[in-house]
Amino acid sequence: DFLKPRLNVIFYAILAGASIAFGGFLFILSSAFIPNDFWVDKKLIGALLFPVGLLLVLYFKMNLYTGKIGPAFRNPNLDKKGLNTFEWLFWILIGNAIGAFLVGFAVYGLSMIDSTSSFSKAVVATGTSRNMEFTAEAIFGMIFKSMLCGILVYASVYLFGKLQSQFGKVLGVVIPISFFVYAGFQHCVANMFYLAASGQWNANFLVGLLLCILGNSVGAILIDLFVKYQKN
Repeated sequence: DFLKPRLNVIFYAILAGASIAFGGFLFILSSAFIPNDFWVDKKLIGALLFPVGLLLVLYFKMNLYTGKIGPAFRNPNLDKKGLNTFEWLFWILIGNAIGAFLVGFAVYGLSMIDSTSSFSKAVVATGTSRNMEFTAEAIFGMIFKSMLCGILVYASVYLFGKLQSQFGKVLGVVIPISFFVYAGFQHCVANMFYLAASGQWNANFLVGLLLCILGNSVGAILIDLFVKYQKN
């Protein structure tokens, strides 16, 4: 059957995209409603909440592009539903985009109810912070931050699979993911959500998104090669 394996991959990828978007939504909520003078940095709180999205992906075995791209070309144990690696990754990325955009559009609608609210301002500010100017420095920064993000997401997925205790699994996800969010590294699926939620459909954001996908991919593949080399 031609459609069944592809629909299966896309379905679990849509759920993964929506899960990451949910993590991004929690980040926005913390930015919007936690006072600036709160005793804990509200950005840190948002960064600690964001990993909920990846934990959902991992516990429910969804298809997340940044979690799959690293070992995709060398691990024969990945369930690709009979698809070749490039097509499998393509449908995962498409599904992730659909899930992230759907949640993003819903958040955009909520923010438009009152465009002067702290929530609406937080949505726009978060999206703007992910925007990229067409300068050599900005382009390099986007690729570099995306590569670091790809490495940390790979590390989280790797630790989740290797560690035995549930506490260890959660900690193995929360620490690196919170670090990349707090440090401002770039995650392509999260940025899809922020793009839709803030309504910033412009060339800068779209080109930045493509560079983010590239950086996430390169970072994950490089760290996977390093892990493979260490095992040999």
